[in-house]
Amino acid sequence: MLIVVRSILLLPFVLFSSYTFSEQNVSALRVDGPNQGLTAYQLIQSFAGKRSIESPDLYPANHPDEKHIYEDTDDVVGHHFVFVLHRDIDKDRDKYKKFADRQRNEIKAYSGSKSSLKGYQNETMTYRWKFKLESTMSLSNNFSHFFQLKSVDDGIGMPILTISARNYRDKNWLALSHAPVEKATILDKILWAEISDVWLEAECTVTYADRGALSITVKRTSDKKTVLAYRSDNIDMWRGTKTNHFVRPKWGLYRSLKTKHMLANKQDSIRFADFEIVKQ
Repeated sequence: MLIVVRSILLLPFVLFSSYTFSEQNVSALRVDGPNQGLTAYQLIQSFAGKRSIESPDLYPANHPDEKHIYEDTDDVVGHHFVFVLHRDIDKDRDKYKKFADRQRNEIKAYSGSKSSLKGYQNETMTYRWKFKLESTMSLSNNFSHFFQLKSVDDGIGMPILTISARNYRDKNWLALSHAPVEKATILDKILWAEISDVWLEAECTVTYADRGALSITVKRTSDKKTVLAYRSDNIDMWRGTKTNHFVRPKWGLYRSLKTKHMLANKQDSIRFADFEIVKQ
């Protein structure tokens, strides 16, 4: 059952409008163009580190014969990345089960990434990026994640925040969800037809605390119409228990294969551009 929460909790002593943000510490990942400069993988690794890519071709027993992230260009955002998954071939990293229940093609910050990409307790981070979803993308009634904020700690592995898609009651949706512990609540959602085949621009500002803050918007690039949004100044955005625990971003296509019969396409893709991470 989908639960939509649209209420916004405001505390008078903690407001996003009261912050004075400095954007001197901006980490950016941009594409230099097909067949120009660095490869897609080199660009990503220079941004987030050697182990920042989880693509099927990087694992010998997965799908090493084809690059799953490459560069392309268009007249809207210019140079950008294309992330590809193959329904019947690709697996989940080096987990070579005979019957895989999920597959992924993602980039991430991780323990070896520079500290400016990692959100520690009581820090405020802003993430910006653009992405484009195809109207014909295969969706099932299980998860397909495109963006995650994941806690690196000793606890559960479920992401704190996701932008995901799924089929629900024979309709495809894009949804924003939050999971302070294990149960996720949908904060906002929109029908697929409203956001597919167009570039979207996302901005997400988070204060990582038990009584943290979240402000996120997703807009169509063409007309700047907001299609997903949520804001709260009293929301649980922290699971860590030690000083070295942190939250990391992930982007790409990570999806369940539990209802594989619903995935009509042998190949699906998602496009990304203009990643920025700002530590306030």
